Amino acid sequence: MSNLLKIKDLTLGYGEKIIFSNINVEQGEGELVALIGSNGMGKSTLLRTISNLEPKFSKNKGEILYKDYPLDKYNKGEISQLVSYVSPIIEKTEYLKVIDLISINTYYRTNWIGKLNSKEEERIKKALELVGLEGFEYRYCNSLSDGEYQRVTIAGALVQDSKIILLDEPTAFLDIANKFLITRLLKNISQREKKLIIFSTHDIQLAMQVCDKLWIMTSQGFFSGTAQELIDKNILDKIFNVEGVVFDSHIKSFRFEKQIDNQ
Repeated sequence: MSNLLKIKDLTLGYGEKIIFSNINVEQGEGELVALIGSNGMGKSTLLRTISNLEPKFSKNKGEILYKDYPLDKYNKGEISQLVSYVSPIIEKTEYLKVIDLISINTYYRTNWIGKLNSKEEERIKKALELVGLEGFEYRYCNSLSDGEYQRVTIAGALVQDSKIILLDEPTAFLDIANKFLITRLLKNISQREKKLIIFSTHDIQLAMQVCDKLWIMTSQGFFSGTAQELIDKNILDKIFNVEGVVFDSHIKSFRFEKQIDNQ
């Protein structure tokens, strides 16, 4: 397994405010990673910083390395080949076709007018097949379900053909069936296409079942490892600072420490 991403002593923040510090982790190709933490912990900021969409924090002394080479040494075209970012579901644009939305991700390969050639059209077709939406090229985006639309955004990241795919809460607004479908889809893509895929989520039980590694952001620090490794170290108990809520390693789920009396 080759080392694609390495983060050393990274600090996140805005202006003069530090929101998280001392992030150290590295991952390789073919892995699916879930980024977990309570609201406001800095998950979105971390993903956007890794993807170079977030300006580097002024007090940041850490490093992000792709293939052991610092992120800030790559130009924009090179970064586009290395990493793609999928934002949370946004309002679907009326009268925009699926092929038009996905083709945006070919910008660094197409000419100045953005015209698709046959190779790019074939790449789009293959990406839609991988996410189970074969033949959807000319469907309008506002006619898609939320689950279908989320798969289209993932297809866009595949068309960009980056080594690393980052997704910010891709299952947040989906029903349970689509949560399973999207998470399993990401797992299959990471293995089949040898991609490193990192996504933020609050669906901890699902992530524990499917993902190769978990990244945990807590008030006590940053932790990474397999689900079992983190369970053995009692790390999952640190995720939520809610009195009476504990992680039960036997059932691999959160529960109330004491029985709640019925009123």
